[in-house]
Amino acid sequence: MATLRDIKQRIVGVKNTQQITKAMKMVAAARLRRAQENIIHAKPYSRKLTEVLNHLLKSVGKIDSPLFQSRDTEKVAIVVVTSDRGLCGGFNMNVIREAEDLINGEFNQQKESGNIELYCIGKKGNDYFKSQTNYNIAGSYVGIFSKLEFDFASTITNELTKKFVDGDLDKIYIVYNEFKSVIQQKLTSKQFLPIEAPEEETE
Repeated sequence: MATLRDIKQRIVGVKNTQQITKAMKMVAAARLRRAQENIIHAKPYSRKLTEVLNHLLKSVGKIDSPLFQSRDTEKVAIVVVTSDRGLCGGFNMNVIREAEDLINGEFNQQKESGNIELYCIGKKGNDYFKSQTNYNIAGSYVGIFSKLEFDFASTITNELTKKFVDGDLDKIYIVYNEFKSVIQQKLTSKQFLPIEAPEEETE
């Protein structure tokens, strides 16, 4: 049976844990707030780019650029964006399932011939597809979200664009969760290359 001293020590331990948890909660809230502000500030820029591209496509018509050229789809790359950590409900598995549905559905023929490359951004997606024997992981990017910078996006974009222009890839897709609010994300599967006329963005 616990003595009075043991009970007092447990009470102190619980209070210390509460203080640590409260501090962690405050840090997480501050990080979430900064991330949310960055996303919100980037939306007008993204929306304006979409408007400009739509305007160019409508006014110029056919654009003579290799980035717009569609061809027979023999080699495909799919960029799968998940988080590095779990405990976030279906956030990661929804993206993984969407990527698998895309591979087993629209690109099943390319899968059978071994012409699908996966680029896994985030530990959860990388760990999942790495554990499967029938997927070719061409690129793994883990731990980049703690210090996400433009240089990373630029590097992987340039790599994939070069492969597409050189004919090493015929189509590139990105599967990710689009941020809507803290409690709501939109599962998105979008063609990156060749460039198609983008849909007008909404709030």
